[in-house]
Amino acid sequence: MPFIHLKPNNKTMKKNLILMTAFLFILKVSNAQTEKGSQNLEFNLGFSYNKSNNFMIQPYDNSSMTLNNTNGSFNIGPGYSYFIADKLDIGTSLSYGGYKSSSISNDHVNNNNYPTSQSNKSYAATVYVRKYVMFQNKFGFRVGPYLNYTRGNYDITYIGSSSNYNNTSNSNVYMAGINLGLVYYPSKKLGLSAMIGNLSYEHIDNNNTNEGHSTANQIDFGFINNGLSLSVFYVFGS
Repeated sequence: MPFIHLKPNNKTMKKNLILMTAFLFILKVSNAQTEKGSQNLEFNLGFSYNKSNNFMIQPYDNSSMTLNNTNGSFNIGPGYSYFIADKLDIGTSLSYGGYKSSSISNDHVNNNNYPTSQSNKSYAATVYVRKYVMFQNKFGFRVGPYLNYTRGNYDITYIGSSSNYNNTSNSNVYMAGINLGLVYYPSKKLGLSAMIGNLSYEHIDNNNTNEGHSTANQIDFGFINNGLSLSVFYVFGS
């Protein structure tokens, strides 16, 4: 049987060439988001909320009371990062945060022993390095170490006969840790991220108007359930 060679026509060759060019262009655009020389301008937002109802029995007289606690916190601020290598960036961010907690008891005699409100305002600066692990150049993870400094002012308020315990303090917090975030690029210039894990070591210097100076060291670990921290970033450069 003779061998038959089919030669593609010019229209087919042009079509294949266009498709190949488009594929290479799309691949280049996707890679450009995390390649060396790319830059990110970020807007960061974090918040958490918790409400609890506690029922307690006093052992000395078998009396009971309920204590309702509500607390919430937020932080907001800008960030910037630069890719020093493909899928590896360094950056910094600034943030302003607030915390508010309130307690209400149905025991009007012993309620004075509990702070009725606690509030905190803080300013923070962070530097970080992040490694990106991407799938199809659209979805993936970024993970890396960071250093953070936070300056905060803290107020505690009591009611009734315990109001003389009201106090104000300020703190300096030095933190080092590593966090893990999900990353998604819905377009070539827009990225989204949500932090899902964080491990940190903190050194806290606290100056209290009533109790004087104190220090504390602690290790924190949170995975998914430690509030919600989101980032929206604009990609440019490259």
